[in-house]
Amino acid sequence: MNAHSKIEHETLVNMTSKGQVLIPKALRDRNGLVPNGPVRVGINDRGETVILPPVPQPAETPDQRKARIRLGLEALRGKYASGRATDDIMRDLRGDWEP
Repeated sequence: MNAHSKIEHETLVNMTSKGQVLIPKALRDRNGLVPNGPVRVGINDRGETVILPPVPQPAETPDQRKARIRLGLEALRGKYASGRATDDIMRDLRGDWEP
């Protein structure tokens, strides 16, 4: 199962009749996109069109992955009282949503 990342900044822009879209300067600067430079365009596992920098970010090392997972687990430690049913915990996480 893939976890989807949160969108940190979202802006509504228009697409021209030629399919061109203006990427706001703050987003271009943050991702290292330069005028007349290449970008990668693709579709993610949710069917969304994404624009990516020309060079993929380096993959994390196994040690970095372990550290990231450890930090995530530490953040959850003690958050939910023991003895609760899984359905109750999932209801807390998802709200009133039911499959």
